[in-house]
Amino acid sequence: MTNDTHLNSNRIRQMAALRRAAYRSRSYCLIAIGACIVGAAEFVFDAIRRLRQHPALSGMLIAIAYLLAAALLIFLTRYFMRLAVRFHRESKKSILSEPDVPPDFSQLQDGSQVVKNLEDM
Repeated sequence: MTNDTHLNSNRIRQMAALRRAAYRSRSYCLIAIGACIVGAAEFVFDAIRRLRQHPALSGMLIAIAYLLAAALLIFLTRYFMRLAVRFHRESKKSILSEPDVPPDFSQLQDGSQVVKNLEDM
């Protein structure tokens, strides 16, 4: 890549838009995680309530269905957590790649020339 491609305004806008999209997607995943956790808790509480009110076979079957739905929501929570972590890493990674050649610091000075320049004034 040349310096022109690094400073291209269209590229900068595109990379900024991609980063914003990653932030937005991560936020949606966090909201989905919260909804899945709350939904799973509701299904578990409804299953317990159903078993207490209707201990017969029909109440038992509905309670099992509620518990299966809660398990599905827990698996969805894990999926959304992994997705949120992936979006987080994507939003935090550097846009610039590592240089092919390491920088040359041999021409840098230690700053003592500044004092000498001030004394010469």
